Amino acid sequence: MAKKMADKMTGFVRAYIEKHDLIQTGDSVVVGLSGGEDSVCLLSVLRELAGEMGFSLRAVHVHHGIRGAEADEDMEFCRRLCGDWDVPFEGIRVDAAGTAARQKRSLEEAARSERYRVLEECRKKAKAQRIAMAHHRRDEAETVLWNLFRGTGLKGLAGMEPANGCVIRPLLDVPKESIRAYMEEKGLSWRLDSTNEEEGCTRNRLRLRLLPYVEEEINRQAVAHVCQTAQIAGKADRYLRGQAEKWLEKEQEPERKQESEREKADGREEKGGKIEPCGRICVSAGRLAGEEEILQEYIVRLACERMGGLTDISARHIAAALSLLEKRQGAAASREVRLAGQIRVRHSYGQLIFERGEGEAACRTEDWAVPEPQTYPARIRLGGKIAELQVFSYDKMQEIPTNQYTKWLDYDKIERPLIFRNRRPGDYFYMAGGGRKTVKAYMIDQKIPAKERDGVAVAACGSHVMWIEGRRLDEGVKVTEDTKVILQIKMYGGEEDGEDSGSDS
Repeated sequence: MAKKMADKMTGFVRAYIEKHDLIQTGDSVVVGLSGGEDSVCLLSVLRELAGEMGFSLRAVHVHHGIRGAEADEDMEFCRRLCGDWDVPFEGIRVDAAGTAARQKRSLEEAARSERYRVLEECRKKAKAQRIAMAHHRRDEAETVLWNLFRGTGLKGLAGMEPANGCVIRPLLDVPKESIRAYMEEKGLSWRLDSTNEEEGCTRNRLRLRLLPYVEEEINRQAVAHVCQTAQIAGKADRYLRGQAEKWLEKEQEPERKQESEREKADGREEKGGKIEPCGRICVSAGRLAGEEEILQEYIVRLACERMGGLTDISARHIAAALSLLEKRQGAAASREVRLAGQIRVRHSYGQLIFERGEGEAACRTEDWAVPEPQTYPARIRLGGKIAELQVFSYDKMQEIPTNQYTKWLDYDKIERPLIFRNRRPGDYFYMAGGGRKTVKAYMIDQKIPAKERDGVAVAACGSHVMWIEGRRLDEGVKVTEDTKVILQIKMYGGEEDGEDSGSDS
């Protein structure tokens, strides 16, 4: 009877760990041990569960260097506790104030950042699988309210997760009152952090003033109800994210097939590694505009995340990107907005294009001379692309390829030296009937976005272009009844294969 609360706590945490798959048999778990009531409770409960669930423990205390002798005593308390409990311990000092000054952040943010950095370094060094933190139900309510007051979406309203990467929170659904009852029943001592009682920190004011007032004047179950709402918000967030992932995966299916072709092509080389993608995401603006607004927001946010820039993306940035879907009278063919994290989004000829950096052509080429016949077959790397060249006798029974990225040229009609390169000012090609057209004019007619034109490869002799990558051939090098020898150019790593109104054989 005397251990009723302790047994109940241990059973509750075990069930929570199993429900959310927080710890596996054989795992090593690093416990973030501050010495406070919550972290001592966590270490005690996990210590009781370690044997029966088959995992090992170690504790790490981070000394932030901001409370002088009090912080020194906290570290020593943790060291003695772990010694008494036979738990491996490591205490590490950091300069949170110095980090805050260098990074121009609040002391609270810098301390948190340093704490997680140290815990992750210790996890890796110990080859552990998990970092256990002592956040509980009241911490969850504070987080939800803090996010709400600052402005947030469903993800912020969902608060903290039971597991986030390597970080787990086994006490997240435990009331603060249960932690206190457990500690008193077990006769455990803990350290008090004086800074937790200072109201200069916003989180402290939420904990010390707002939540007590709400519980006393509005609803005693306010914390539990906030956490219930967070769980609902979390379910909605996960569902919408899942829908956004399905939508984006379907939209990117052709690009993945093209990437597969690139990898297969590069695998046939004796030397050379994987062809790197150009680092952009393209989606149909029309299809995106046809979705519900909430799903549009999730799709854009997911695209930004995959570009590696979600950390600094806010609701304002998402709204700016979605504004590109609006139809504007007399608007230019291409419009763009620049977001955080060097991400920019362009609406160009029906496509919403996500890119990183300044938007320079990602697949630029250099000048590469086409080899002489005795060296065929040949492969030429053009930036992030590969041109595969073959020369063979023309059999008139063969069908001329219509694929944009496999083209046949009459080898005997090619002007030499034939060079692979980017387009240049003054480039031109001949059309049916003998007329001449500049490559620039052709690209404008084909609605190729201006900032992508320099990334298109051409095969040319001087300014005379014989072939425009993925588009068309010069009239003079097309295969005819008189053709005897074929030069086949097959490209890997260009845009999506398919028919185009401006391409011809």
